[in-house]
Amino acid sequence: MTKAAQAGRKRGLSAVGLIFLFAVSFLVFDRLLMIGLKVSASRFYASLEDRQGRDPKTMIFGQGDGDILVYGSSRGGRAFGENQLSIQLGKRVVKEANAGRFPRYFYYSYLRYREKHAPPAAVFYGTDYFLFEKRTSSIDLARLDKTIKLDVLNPAGSTNEASPFLSRISQLFRKKPEIDDYLGDRIGLEREAEAGDLAAGESKAAPAARKPPKKRKRIKSIHPRIYASYPGIEGEYFGKLLDLLEKDGVPVFLVIIPDYAGTNETNFEQDKYKADMRELARARANAHVLDFNRADRFNLNDPALFREGDTRQSNCHLSFEGRKRFTLKLIDAARPILSGLAPGNKKKAGEKP
Repeated sequence: MTKAAQAGRKRGLSAVGLIFLFAVSFLVFDRLLMIGLKVSASRFYASLEDRQGRDPKTMIFGQGDGDILVYGSSRGGRAFGENQLSIQLGKRVVKEANAGRFPRYFYYSYLRYREKHAPPAAVFYGTDYFLFEKRTSSIDLARLDKTIKLDVLNPAGSTNEASPFLSRISQLFRKKPEIDDYLGDRIGLEREAEAGDLAAGESKAAPAARKPPKKRKRIKSIHPRIYASYPGIEGEYFGKLLDLLEKDGVPVFLVIIPDYAGTNETNFEQDKYKADMRELARARANAHVLDFNRADRFNLNDPALFREGDTRQSNCHLSFEGRKRFTLKLIDAARPILSGLAPGNKKKAGEKP
């Protein structure tokens, strides 16, 4: 072998060695940093104080001969008019629907509610097209109940759908969505504390003039969103919640909230979504599906009834006017059912509307 060939072979071996060293170093760094983040996240959520008294995100309105529990995500939070529900149905309304809350949260929330209260008069659950592809906020779960086990940032058995191939190589990439949520929770908690300090300092001073809200940009186009079928990520808890409510004899309404026509074009697999809701209700004697995402039950073409206006955005919310109209229609649909049902009573087969 010539000297030139020997030198070329040596350079090749050196290059292979460097690549191997880089790959090993990358994997070691990736795993060590993932372990550090997992430990940090576990300590962070474990350090959160269990909520005392009423959750600041929970709205309680009115009085009556029983409670109506309102569950759901931010869409449910904006859709259900708690004052209208309380006055028209003669019940106290406990509204926990809020951003970042999905079936796992409401399963544990209901368990906690039942520790101190009799079964509620009814549960209204505002369902979402994306209900089974979402994960409950870890910070909400940690604040709800210290006994809930939060196995946060565990890379085992998970995949980042953005690239299954890279997920097999990098644990950091695999858990990137959860890492983003964890860092967002830390930043959000720090901002809450800063806002509290600022509010305390400003309470003695003259209130500052409020700036007018910025005009929201309307999203005119978006990629179609495939429906994630039941059970998905937290559907197991959805089924367990429905089973508990059936055991307690509580009427539960799976409410399909209206979406703007453009949003329904984006969320194009509505038939699959609604079929899941009907099947879940059909399996339980106390459950009812109330579908208002239909042109014959709600005006889906009026952008003024939706917070985002004329949009194809997948996550769509009702406006204040839309909320009033929707809640009145909801009350009209639910009242006949509630008048014939009370906690502890089961309806006969075939009585589903």
